[in-house]
Amino acid sequence: MFCPNCGAPIQAASLVCASCGWREPVRSASLELDPAMRVLLPVGRSFYAIIAGYLGLISVLVFPAPFAILFGFLALRDIKRHPEKGGRGRAVFGLIMGTMFTLLPVAMIAIAALTSRS
Repeated sequence: MFCPNCGAPIQAASLVCASCGWREPVRSASLELDPAMRVLLPVGRSFYAIIAGYLGLISVLVFPAPFAILFGFLALRDIKRHPEKGGRGRAVFGLIMGTMFTLLPVAMIAIAALTSRS
């Protein structure tokens, strides 16, 4: 990182430039290195994990649930191949929600079929 005032190199943890005394907070040049941005924005994560997470959220609508499972597995495979990527939590969330809302309608249909025979 470099001082926005004089351009001198600054350590990542420093909030003051040692050369000129600039006291503005120094921002990192890359979003991937900034811990606050990694929490807010999906940088450094598997694209499949992001999709699996969102599909897991809307899997309550039942239709996207199988796709959440698919993208969850694709995300876990992508994260395993590229260990620098994150997003395992989103992938697992997509798998859990997708499985739950895929099996729930199947169970309801099975229960309805069994009760209609009586």
